Amino acid sequence: MSLAKKIMSFILATGMTMIPVLSSAAYATENLYVYDTTIQEKSKDLSEDEEEPFNVFDIYDAYHEIVASNQRPVLTSTTTTKATTTKTTVSTTKKTSSTTTKPTSTVTTKPLTKTTTSTTTTTTTTTTTTSAATTTQTTAAATFPLVSTTQAGQFENGKYINGIDVSQWQYKIDWQAVKNSGQVDFAIIKAGWGKLYEQVDPFFHENMQQAQAAGMDVGVYWFSYAKSVEDAKQEALVCMETIKDYSFNYPVYFDFEYQWALNNLSTATLSEMIEVFCTTLEENGYKTGVYGSGSDFEYRIYRHVLEKRPVWVAEYDRPTVTWYTGTHGIWQYSPRGRIDGISTDVDLNYCYVDYPSVVGVNPVNGKIPAATTPVVPPVSSETTTTQTWNCSIIDLSTTSVDMWNSFDKDTYDFAMIMADSENLGNIGENIDKAHSLGIDCGVIYDCKVTELEKLKSDIAVLDGQLTGRLLEYPLYFNVSAKNSEFEKCGFEKNNAAYLATEFCSYFEAKKYYVGIRAEDKALEYRFNYDIILRSDVWQVKYNNDPNLYTGNCGIRSRYNAETDGFDIVCVTDYPEIIKRVGLNGYTPAEQIAENNEPQVQNEDNQPATQPTEEKR
Repeated sequence: MSLAKKIMSFILATGMTMIPVLSSAAYATENLYVYDTTIQEKSKDLSEDEEEPFNVFDIYDAYHEIVASNQRPVLTSTTTTKATTTKTTVSTTKKTSSTTTKPTSTVTTKPLTKTTTSTTTTTTTTTTTTSAATTTQTTAAATFPLVSTTQAGQFENGKYINGIDVSQWQYKIDWQAVKNSGQVDFAIIKAGWGKLYEQVDPFFHENMQQAQAAGMDVGVYWFSYAKSVEDAKQEALVCMETIKDYSFNYPVYFDFEYQWALNNLSTATLSEMIEVFCTTLEENGYKTGVYGSGSDFEYRIYRHVLEKRPVWVAEYDRPTVTWYTGTHGIWQYSPRGRIDGISTDVDLNYCYVDYPSVVGVNPVNGKIPAATTPVVPPVSSETTTTQTWNCSIIDLSTTSVDMWNSFDKDTYDFAMIMADSENLGNIGENIDKAHSLGIDCGVIYDCKVTELEKLKSDIAVLDGQLTGRLLEYPLYFNVSAKNSEFEKCGFEKNNAAYLATEFCSYFEAKKYYVGIRAEDKALEYRFNYDIILRSDVWQVKYNNDPNLYTGNCGIRSRYNAETDGFDIVCVTDYPEIIKRVGLNGYTPAEQIAENNEPQVQNEDNQPATQPTEEKR
């Protein structure tokens, strides 16, 4: 044997002896996953001599005695949608404002024209249009992406339909106007969030009943705040209790986007949470799906978990879904839609699958209510418009207490008193003066400190100024800097969010209604998800660009070049909420009512102690 061969033989022999040692060390490494399908292609079949990959859920299911649901319908490659009585003809662009109604017609689409060097496989499915609510559209070349994979019930030739998802943040919706607009074919409605039975979306029942009365195809979603598999199980039980009186024809989607969980839990745990939530509902006859961002689905969830059920993926401001490479049935492509009958921005979705045909009735033993024709919208104008209140900011660094005598009550409904470290000691006097003139007010703490100890010092001064005084509007933590100027102001990465959390947590504990006020981009990039969800938000815009931060805002400010100032509009009735719940120094309305009840007199004509515990 040559010297080179002897050396090679020695290296190979040594390597073989090290395999058991390396293997044991590898298995001892924390967070090492033997099998992760999040970035693998699952379309390839295993060859006969290949072993099927290890699946963590087989062990989990066996341990918890979870049986796979057999309620899901058998999916075929040929589907037929419902028969139609009227049809809305829509152009092949993404959105259209003009519609033409024709009696009893079917949708005709031309094949997708697409120039490509890759081979395109066309499934020979026949789809007959059946629903008045279903407006299928043909994908135009270079205008809208073709879903490359084929799913059961998928519309042929790149067709898709338009949908929205709604929650309490769309307020009251005129569902008949939504239906008549021709812009919407289906709606996914938020049922609630979290694991408590009282966490039902305030508009869920109204939205479900009126949307179905208008003839809309609907599904529901549940926003998860689960931090463990047990939490996800409890959320499934609460969700079922909330939706038990309804039947519909789209899946129940598990809204899985809670950033704490995604940032702190392992891929295996996150995947188990999805599996347990969905399986719990499936065992009770529901068809389920999963909603989340494309990047989270691609990198944080096992692919084989997502492939078990419909995927609804969110990716904004892109020509196609780029992050998630798996199969998806619905794409939420924009949070900035404007739809007839809805007074706020609303999420817009494309759907490639005829879910009413695939799902049937959800749950399996349910019965979808017939549409009421015609549906008469509520008479109140509040169904299509949101009441607003105008605000004036009183900056104590540039004004004095004497300015209240000239406050324009005809123009402004309330005032926000803004102060930084230099003039916090003047807040109490200004609150007293405003109230003496019958002016409702709140407070803005303008944070110009970057160190925690200095912030705590400011908090102590502000707390002393607020003690014994009432506020009808929130207490805001404000950062005046634009997103691009944070570093110039001395705020390091996540520093402002950390200070905001400290501020809001302190005053939340003292029963204040707290919020965050910041520029649009700063809200999106500088403050973590948890603090934004927990606090009220005041969005500041310096231009007319579309909103980058698309969450709920109680107050919005937009710069007006003509006046060289900000137009400030409040859409939330804060005084009603604060006084009813008992925040900002106010006594809860319920307690006031109890205190005003006549007391029971005993035989000695003395007031008797009220059995408060039994009354509650």
